[in-house]
Amino acid sequence: MNSLRDFIEAIERRRKALEVHTDDDAAVTALRRQFDTRNVDVTRRSLGSLGESGFVIVRSADGEFRGAVGLEQFQSILSPEIHPPWKLADDDYDRAELFDFLENTLFTSYSRRQMLATAREIEERAWRVGAGTLYAGFQRATALAEQTEVYDQLASRDSLAVAVFVDDAWDTSLADDVMVASEAGGELGTFWIVAFDGGGNELDACALLAEERDEGQYYGFWTYDPATVDELISYLETTYDVS
Repeated sequence: MNSLRDFIEAIERRRKALEVHTDDDAAVTALRRQFDTRNVDVTRRSLGSLGESGFVIVRSADGEFRGAVGLEQFQSILSPEIHPPWKLADDDYDRAELFDFLENTLFTSYSRRQMLATAREIEERAWRVGAGTLYAGFQRATALAEQTEVYDQLASRDSLAVAVFVDDAWDTSLADDVMVASEAGGELGTFWIVAFDGGGNELDACALLAEERDEGQYYGFWTYDPATVDELISYLETTYDVS
């Protein structure tokens, strides 16, 4: 990859399909509207005599089964500002498993609040693991300044290291374990980045990458795919001087 945008364009080439099993016309219409600008085809299947509340099956472009989840839980993933997946009342659902159904699927028109909800999930995972390195990109120095206490605290967690990237001059002190790379006027100014290398366990690796294409609106993806996370981290480390 030669740029952060290359990662998003690579995901654009991976199309997926949603089979929505429900007799609720409104639910299907809402999903089609929501996925209209994504790399996702939405088809409806009648529940028939099943008598359930509905469920969603995710398939790759070639029809390979990727997973299934209840319609209500799936809708909760799509609306983190209303129902954060990690605050679902039913603890039987693993939040990482829920997010996994949409990994490497593009999202559009995500607000700052939705982005923050997803970023917090990654940061919380890094905190729980307490090892490895957490990477975060800030579009402006003022945004990093507002989060210094958060990242100082994260860097104090066991053997967890933190690396931040900011599209601006930065001379404010951070905790000793926080590495900073600053570069004004580059691509970092338009991207929101949060990535965790998993702390030695690839099952804990995850990342969020999104481009701000309109004021306060983001276009990008999140992923739990270890290879994608590793490639993104390698790009950040080789492109920017983290010290």
